[in-house]
Amino acid sequence: MNKLISINNLNFSYFETNILKNINLEAYENEKILLIGPNGAGKSTLLRVLSGFHLTRHYNDFNILGTNSPMDQFRGIAYLGNRWVKNVNFMGPSVYMADIKVSEMMKKVQQENIERRNELVELLEINLEWRMHQVSDGQRKKVQIMLGLLKPFKLLFIDEFTNDLDVVVRDNFFNYLDKECKARNACIIYATHIFDSIENWCTHVVYISNGKCQEKETIQQFNIENNLYMSVKNKILNDKNRNKEDTFKINSNLLGPQGGWSSGRSQNL
Repeated sequence: MNKLISINNLNFSYFETNILKNINLEAYENEKILLIGPNGAGKSTLLRVLSGFHLTRHYNDFNILGTNSPMDQFRGIAYLGNRWVKNVNFMGPSVYMADIKVSEMMKKVQQENIERRNELVELLEINLEWRMHQVSDGQRKKVQIMLGLLKPFKLLFIDEFTNDLDVVVRDNFFNYLDKECKARNACIIYATHIFDSIENWCTHVVYISNGKCQEKETIQQFNIENNLYMSVKNKILNDKNRNKEDTFKINSNLLGPQGGWSSGRSQNL
């Protein structure tokens, strides 16, 4: 299988706050990777860096789809996340609430990929006559998925994006992704806190905490509880308890041997 992602020592900061720290990650064709971790761990930031929304020079090696050229490496990538305004360039920032029919959005791209569009419309149960200012959040999410997947992808990044879909549409969506992955030798990385129906769908798991990635594992290696929800829950609980212990040790050292800042101060006089 060909390697589609190769990252060594990737770092990313907002202003002076380190969000991603020495990230190392490899991903190959036909892999469906579950990206998990506690809130604020860096999952969304990592996906945005990989998809080209956030650019950074702080890495030793950043190779996407066989190239490290910023002009080429983000072609063939699809991203589904809560960035509607950035993803859909139509009629300004209020497109998702505009009085516009689904069939008129990104109309040229729809026409260029009509068979693919029709398949997505059917499996997502979309009505092309819907007007965006009248639909529900779940229907709006379906439309964004359809628009985001109109062009065939080699890499797909999904950031917690299926929570508004009903169980039938959600299953149809994952079956479609499975078919696409096999047909195109593609790779999918999916960040989520919802694990219904994906235990048998994903092939690998990457755990991220405090901006650091642990080694990629197969789903069988990670899912030691034979219950993905419990395996993830126990992993996060252990991680949080370890962080509390580390914080306690740091605070104890700061207090000094006599248990207070004043005591430590008097010793230095």
